[in-house]
Amino acid sequence: MYRYRVSIGAIITHNLKYPVGQEMKRQGGFTLIELVVVIVILGILAATAAPKFMDLQKDARISAANGLAGAVKSAVSMTYSKAILAGKDKAESGSFICNSGAATAACDSTSAGNDSVALVYGRPAATENGILKAVDIEAAKDGTTPTKEWTYLAATGGIGIWQTGSAKVTSSTQGCGIFYEASASATAAPKVTVVTQDC
Repeated sequence: MYRYRVSIGAIITHNLKYPVGQEMKRQGGFTLIELVVVIVILGILAATAAPKFMDLQKDARISAANGLAGAVKSAVSMTYSKAILAGKDKAESGSFICNSGAATAACDSTSAGNDSVALVYGRPAATENGILKAVDIEAAKDGTTPTKEWTYLAATGGIGIWQTGSAKVTSSTQGCGIFYEASASATAAPKVTVVTQDC
């Protein structure tokens, strides 16, 4: 049999490096399986979060339409108040009111500065000279070069207004924007519909 000679110095040196009760620990990093598991978990998280981020553009268009609807309702209220003060709240059509200045100021379709708002029963008409001027929004007519943020189309029964680049609003049930319908009588308020079907 072989006998090994171990010196006392070697034993002491070994015990100083590795105290009694502790073995040599091996150094290590991540195993391949651990890395694959982490990548799979990140992939699952990305797959569940991606659809939410893709819907942000749709949400932005709907928010813009809601903001425009609020502005239209405010403009209708302001215009109707001016029409009452000017005594133009009963006429079915053909009357105008100044968008700026005093409510009783003389305004007609040829007013200087093109400031007149066409009325139907004291509320803005569903035309370019009606609701678009009341809201004071710059919009390009559909079919022209889109140079404005908004586009409009006078449709049967009303006017559609949408953000340039969104789906065209042709009725109260089609497109992505708002559809404005003028008052049908002196006691009926105009209809402002937020259209989100094609956003």
